[in-house]
Amino acid sequence: MRHRELFTRLGRPPLEAFFADPRVRPLPGFGLCSVDACHRHQANSSNLFCPPHWVRWQEAQVPDAEFETWCRTEPGTAESTALSLRGLPALVTAEILYVLQARTDAEVKSPPVLLRGLVRHLREQRVEQFDDVQVPRNTHLAGMANRMRHMLAAAVSTPELEQIKDVWNMGAFGLGQWRRMDFTPLHQEWMRRACKTWVLDEIPRRYGKNIPNGLSDMILCLRYLSQSLVRSRQDDGADMAALGRSDIETFTQYVAHLAHTGEISAFRRTTVCRFTSRFLREIRDLGLTRPGEILADLPDDFALRRHDMPAVVIEEGPGRALPKEILSQLCERLPTLDQIRDGSDDARAAIEILVDTGRRPDEIGCLPWDCMETDEHGKSVLVYTDFKNNRIGLRLPIPDSTAEIIVGQKKAIRARFPDTELSKLVLFPQPRQNSEGTKPFRMQPIGNVHRRWINAMPPLLLADGTEFPKLEVVPYSYRHSYAQRHADAGTLPDVLRELMGHRSLQTTQGYYRVTEKRTRAAVDKLVSHQFDRHGNKIWTQARQLLEHEHARLRIGQVSVPYGICVEPSNVKAGGHGCPFRFRCVGCDHFRTDPSYLPELRTYLDTLLRDRERLAAVTDLDAWARTEATPSEEEVKRIRTLIRRVETDLDGLTDDEREQITEATRTLRKTRTVSLGMPGIRPPEPDLRLERDT
Repeated sequence: MRHRELFTRLGRPPLEAFFADPRVRPLPGFGLCSVDACHRHQANSSNLFCPPHWVRWQEAQVPDAEFETWCRTEPGTAESTALSLRGLPALVTAEILYVLQARTDAEVKSPPVLLRGLVRHLREQRVEQFDDVQVPRNTHLAGMANRMRHMLAAAVSTPELEQIKDVWNMGAFGLGQWRRMDFTPLHQEWMRRACKTWVLDEIPRRYGKNIPNGLSDMILCLRYLSQSLVRSRQDDGADMAALGRSDIETFTQYVAHLAHTGEISAFRRTTVCRFTSRFLREIRDLGLTRPGEILADLPDDFALRRHDMPAVVIEEGPGRALPKEILSQLCERLPTLDQIRDGSDDARAAIEILVDTGRRPDEIGCLPWDCMETDEHGKSVLVYTDFKNNRIGLRLPIPDSTAEIIVGQKKAIRARFPDTELSKLVLFPQPRQNSEGTKPFRMQPIGNVHRRWINAMPPLLLADGTEFPKLEVVPYSYRHSYAQRHADAGTLPDVLRELMGHRSLQTTQGYYRVTEKRTRAAVDKLVSHQFDRHGNKIWTQARQLLEHEHARLRIGQVSVPYGICVEPSNVKAGGHGCPFRFRCVGCDHFRTDPSYLPELRTYLDTLLRDRERLAAVTDLDAWARTEATPSEEEVKRIRTLIRRVETDLDGLTDDEREQITEATRTLRKTRTVSLGMPGIRPPEPDLRLERDT
């Protein structure tokens, strides 16, 4: 007799009395529900299911022959807080448990409805491992399944295992579990193996947040060499021993054809040849062509020579810096950033700091909370990390307006995460999966907000009324605009190179433009105001230089710290071979003009300061002090030059002086002084430039 029947026979007493009745005893169950995923018991002896599954079985009308299959694949009853893994293989169960723990540790939500759907597919397909499950494409379920696959792959992957594959999970190398390195575009086995070796050798020497992207550039360039071999050789280039000079010529003709037909740009053609040449050179440097190595049969003439390289593309035009009027319009519309749907609360502050500082986007996104200090003059400096060059604790002078933005952002973040240690807090925490505010913002989400902001704007108009393309307004263009702003303000190239964090001055000069036309006009303005060492004008009458005179000026002179030298041997040596020990103001080969007036004044101050200092020292012999002390003749000569330049400028009209000032600013943007003599520190520029408004 079942408990329900006994309860009725006893007259439905109170439950406490019913349970205390000695006639009420435990009864044997009917067994678990026949559905593998179900943990409930059978309702009675007349069927093999719990009540919910009995209803499903009746509705499904499954033939009796498929009873076992239906029981294995039918999901359990849904419970809001439970996920049943019953009926899954042990390996699949372990994989799901691992991924759920990993997602929880990473503060990633795992919606139960998606998990149940995924488990249902696992049961129905009866897979033996998670990687084999197939789910509908382009669905939320497919996205979750793919992310779980990546987590499982990263859990069992090692650098040694990845090297066997043609598609690497860069998470095994500590470079991000979502990043991939795909070698399949390289059709030749020897090229793939060599490229893998090159990548492994290159990884330890790379810094920054986008190492896989930089390394993938080599694969993207080598694929043109691979395609050329496939197109031109019967064996598709598989036999490296059969390669030779003719294949290199075919390759250069192939990329030239692609450039001529517009399939790639001229700049891309140069990049492809440069990367390919580097690869073929460095695989030999790595010893891969030695006997017994993987490229031992590669011929020596399978390499690009210097004359195989296309001419370097020199970009003219405005460059990537935003025009002043466009930047002004953007700054005026910064308040509208707060209205962007799904935008980050911190996007506006991040974009404003990008505009003001010219840093790389990731350098701003990864700023620590305590990223601002005060220098010895009481001015604010930004302390940041140059990830690309692995330079930590760099200091950048910033204007007060930028400092106010940072202070406001610090207050907002501290209020949002009051319990997090300040040393772990970041200035721009990512909005999701970041309960403590310690994970920095990646710039892609801010880039997405920035794009929606730009697209929602009215047309951006240039000064002549034409529309500026919105696609050219990207976060990185603010870095170019920062460089252009400093160049226009007369910041010395070497100083600007340091501000930009570049190793090469040539790289810095690629961030701003001084056109040939403007340079020539500036030279024409200043040439009639050139003075020799005595303060006499070189040109007695103002005129425009002819073409050959511009060329002669370029190749027949070299800059020195406060003027120009035309002495042939020193010019040939690039300013490092003066036969007169750099006694510039006493040399007939010396020239100067108003653009060097700040350096002349600084040099005079240096001479006077050194003379006073040397007069006070007591630990020098008399002859040494005399030789080290600046002579009165040199001091007088510098004063004369300064006075002559200033007098010449005072004699000009206001309009003429403005033209000379603009010409000076133009020439100082590109001036590089070759210091073959003791350094003369130029005047300190104002590095805290406000944005154009």
